[in-house]
Amino acid sequence: MSVKLASNTIPNQHIDKLSKWLATYPRLTKASETLKFEKAFSNYIDVNYTRFVNSGSSANLLLAAANLFYRDLPNKNIAVPAISWSTTLSPFIQLGYNPYLVDCDPINLGVNIDHLYSVIKSENISTLILVHVLGHDSNIEKILDICQERNIRLFEDTCESIGSTYKKKKLGSFGLASTFSFYYGHHISTIEGGAVCSDNIDFIELVTSLRSHGWSRDLSKGLARKLQLEYSISDFRNLYSFYYPGFNLRSTEINAFLGNLQMNLLDQYCNKRSEIFDRYLSNLKEFWSQNSSCDFLSAFAYGTLVANPDEVWEFLKSKDIESRPLVCGSMGLQPFWKELKGEPLSFRYADQVHKYGIYLPINADMNVNDVNLVCSEFKKVAIPYSFK
Repeated sequence: MSVKLASNTIPNQHIDKLSKWLATYPRLTKASETLKFEKAFSNYIDVNYTRFVNSGSSANLLLAAANLFYRDLPNKNIAVPAISWSTTLSPFIQLGYNPYLVDCDPINLGVNIDHLYSVIKSENISTLILVHVLGHDSNIEKILDICQERNIRLFEDTCESIGSTYKKKKLGSFGLASTFSFYYGHHISTIEGGAVCSDNIDFIELVTSLRSHGWSRDLSKGLARKLQLEYSISDFRNLYSFYYPGFNLRSTEINAFLGNLQMNLLDQYCNKRSEIFDRYLSNLKEFWSQNSSCDFLSAFAYGTLVANPDEVWEFLKSKDIESRPLVCGSMGLQPFWKELKGEPLSFRYADQVHKYGIYLPINADMNVNDVNLVCSEFKKVAIPYSFK
């Protein structure tokens, strides 16, 4: 019996429905299915606006770009968690920001509050992007207070945490804007896909324009008309006038059609992930475990620390059980950061995650027997490690 890190959340019946829908020869570029999916996802996260894009990475790119045009950005100094993902950090590098990495919290693996304070004070940070690691909230209440006190723009990378809640409020609904991923193996899948969510109409209008070349045709009528008049653009030229230096990051109706079907399964998938996390927690009491203040945890995977991760990985692989580094370790130790800065950047806790972190499978196809098998084999070789 094999246990995979991820499973295909798209069941065969969804593919069958997609095939039947395609046989009606619908429009395949962005249209009604996209709008329907955006509305459904907004309702789920409880935000005013969602914009569907072609990946979670593209969603982060749009955050980085829209932030440059949203009101008067005081500076381009941004705090980014050391425990994150390459495309949480790289869009800000690509767009000329000054990124400052922040060490992780040794309990939830999110942003370390003490180190964040230090970075904010020394570097005059204007923007912070959080990562809710593997479904756990990142000290969200304390961070909101800090951002309000310091007038810092807060973004949430929620690509690993769809469905998790803090005080009954969905992660991804706290900051100025948030991002999500619908890639294979995530909580739901649109094959490839992602989203930007926000309650702020001005920010989401920027995202909307930047998503599609920088033109105004998808904007609200009032803003589109205002831009046209401001730049003295005729009706003839307006559809092909570009008000921002945009991209083409749209997804398709095919992806959105699947997304609409997947929304019917999202709660079921999230509940299953929560149950599997609890089973790991009860089976692996002697090992460090990630914890947080979530009142509902929609876990992406089960993260822990071992003194011998390479050995554990090899052994589990021999038993046809997948495992992997905990997310991807520390950004400060990644090759592209070393090339950018000329040297690695070391942190007390993030370095330990990089060296000793491993995560075990959680997916909606797993059952109790799968978890018991993983834990049994894991404990045969894994040597417990805790933060120092």
